[in-house]
Amino acid sequence: MSLFDKLKSDGLEESQDRLGGFSPLDSGIYTGKIKAAYGGTSSQGATSVSLIVDVGGKEYRETLYVTNKKGQNFFLNKDDNTKKVPLPGFTVVDDICLITTGLPLSAQETDDKVINIYDFDAKKEVPTKVPMLTELLGKEIKLGIINQLENKSKKEGDIYVTIPEERHVNIIDKVFHPELNLTVAEARNGQEDAKFHDAWAERNNGTVKDKREIKDGVAGTSSKPQRAAPQAGTATPTKSLFGKKN
Repeated sequence: MSLFDKLKSDGLEESQDRLGGFSPLDSGIYTGKIKAAYGGTSSQGATSVSLIVDVGGKEYRETLYVTNKKGQNFFLNKDDNTKKVPLPGFTVVDDICLITTGLPLSAQETDDKVINIYDFDAKKEVPTKVPMLTELLGKEIKLGIINQLENKSKKEGDIYVTIPEERHVNIIDKVFHPELNLTVAEARNGQEDAKFHDAWAERNNGTVKDKREIKDGVAGTSSKPQRAAPQAGTATPTKSLFGKKN
């Protein structure tokens, strides 16, 4: 039994290729090997996958939420509530699984492993047992990573509130095949030429995505002008999106 076996993409809207706009990485496309990928649960009940990727000898870490607190891996389209849109975190993790193993997140087996994880109460890393997605370990992956500017938050009572203090964080925006440069959406469409890879790089390389809620001026945008985002369209999924390249 896997922690993620219920998180199938059946019935969800297909993911599309859309361009959006510590010492964080500059926005860009990075190739790395997966050192760890393990499941977790938030205090509110949402399921997450934490990734540790070796990028040029440095560890890139990010925790992506693959469900909400209700255990759903989707939200309803605001314009058509009959359509289930996959959570961004779920799409990223599912794409990583498909590109590296040929199987979706829902088909990934987990094994209990003990690794050092930072404990906020102990204020240090402590050995912790986690459900590890073992088939992902050691696999190479190419990630489109964004440098994002956002407000910090602080806890007031039982809730966290946004404060004016700022920070830069990294988020995985897109996943590419490490050799073919294809996205899952392109492979799903049977495309052989990776077009979105270079379009994403042109749009995002070196930019800072402004997601602050508290600031002077207008709503945040990327530091480069925005253009219409190319989309990959839809197609019927095949058994193996990337053939023998997985």
